[in-house]
Amino acid sequence: MEALQQISVSENQFPIMPEFFHNLKTDIPILTPLIREDITPQSEDGLMVSEEEYWKNYYEHPDFNYEWNNGILEVKSVGDFASYVQSDWFISVIKENLKTNNIGTLVGLEIGFKLALPHKTSIRKPDLAVILKSNPVQIEPFDCTYKGCFDMCIEFVSDTEKKGLENDTIVKKIEYSQAGVKEYFILDRKKKETAFYRLNSQGKYKKIKPRNGVIESKVLPGFKFRVKDLYSQPPLEELINDEVYQPYVLKSFQEQLQKALAESQKAEAEHQRAETERLRAETERLRAEKERLRAETERLRADKAEKAIKAERQKAKTERQKAKAERQKAKAERQKAEAERQKAKAERQKAEVERQRAEKAESKAKKLAAKLKALLKEKNHD
Repeated sequence: MEALQQISVSENQFPIMPEFFHNLKTDIPILTPLIREDITPQSEDGLMVSEEEYWKNYYEHPDFNYEWNNGILEVKSVGDFASYVQSDWFISVIKENLKTNNIGTLVGLEIGFKLALPHKTSIRKPDLAVILKSNPVQIEPFDCTYKGCFDMCIEFVSDTEKKGLENDTIVKKIEYSQAGVKEYFILDRKKKETAFYRLNSQGKYKKIKPRNGVIESKVLPGFKFRVKDLYSQPPLEELINDEVYQPYVLKSFQEQLQKALAESQKAEAEHQRAETERLRAETERLRAEKERLRAETERLRADKAEKAIKAERQKAKTERQKAKAERQKAKAERQKAEAERQKAKAERQKAEVERQRAEKAESKAKKLAAKLKALLKEKNHD
């Protein structure tokens, strides 16, 4: 029933209810609203309180983030999402520097510090702060406040309230310089109020001018960044290829990349060596194949030459045999001719004998004729 009394009810709230409910004479009490103005937290910005009361009741206030300016409460401006994105990127970059160089501690989470200034005292909660290891006052793990002076303070401004903007760009600039904060960065996601200050030898802030668009800290040696990157927030993985961030961003990742690259190069070199060896072996194989082909060609040439020689020898043999046959034929011809000559000689001798015989017979005949003639003549004489 107590819960029911917290809900306001009007006469026409439930048109679908049966008619007899509207005819009831029961008195319904006036119910109080769920949200009451008397229990809604109200800002106490501008209230004057003592430092002791501030530390006790307002430093860790559950609803408002209060700072204390010489006895007056000041509510820190609420940032927007763009400021959060910018701060998230900047925190990731500065963390990389601190992790790589190990020279300081990053502080956030609305941890405040007391500024004992020449003419007043303030308690400020910078959005980010750095404590160098060389700082004589260090912060302990469970400290909710810092009892020394930060070496660097960073504020991410928002123009939702003019007072908050003036606090970050004017009031705190004076306070931080007087307190001895060595560097003060004001980061504005709209670029208008972005500024970087460094404490000079006179204890005054002097603007840090970008060189080629790069801001370099002296409080954190090696910490530098491109101003344009505050607004584009490139991923850390892309920054390792930028000479500005390469010395400190994702060093372990870079080492892994270098190791992987070295392994890749080693594997590539091994592959190249194997490929060279393969090419050398292939060249050697081709040379051997060429040598084999040359030897085979030489063998074929030798075989051809040998066949040619054999053919020449066979031809010479045939020629010799032919010459021998010719000689034998010539010899036979000579022998035949000799036989013919001998036969002709024999025929001539025979003819000569016949001639001589004929001559002898003729001579004998002549002698007989002469003798006969003589006889006849002698007879005739008789």
